[in-house]
Amino acid sequence: MSKNSQVISSISRKSKLNITIMVFILFIIISILVSINPIVMMINKRSQIASLEDKLNTIRKENIELLAIEKSLYDDEVIKQEALKQFNISDSENKIVYKVNEIDKLKRDDDSSIIKNNEKAVYSNNNLWENLKILYYKEIYKP
Repeated sequence: MSKNSQVISSISRKSKLNITIMVFILFIIISILVSINPIVMMINKRSQIASLEDKLNTIRKENIELLAIEKSLYDDEVIKQEALKQFNISDSENKIVYKVNEIDKLKRDDDSSIIKNNEKAVYSNNNLWENLKILYYKEIYKP
């Protein structure tokens, strides 16, 4: 072959263009397929973030309510009411009304008559209320 000869390619110009377009389209398809997984993970993370933010907001609301309750507990009137309620004490103007079941009342009367009649009742180590009854009927109660 001489210098004057030219090599003609076996592939036409149109075919080269079609191959280039196919390679480009294939590259785009592969890029999309590879990027789908991170996009799905990002959407899942966003939904998790949204649910966690909702939980945070509800907990913050509860915290604010509890702080308000705590501040109100420092008020003298609330402290007085809570103490009266816990120790079953009433003010002079308040009245406490107890409803006693008649069966319970009869049962208590029977128990007290046993202790009243039994002057030699013995204190026990593990029954505080019975010991208090014995103490009351032996030392305090005078019929």
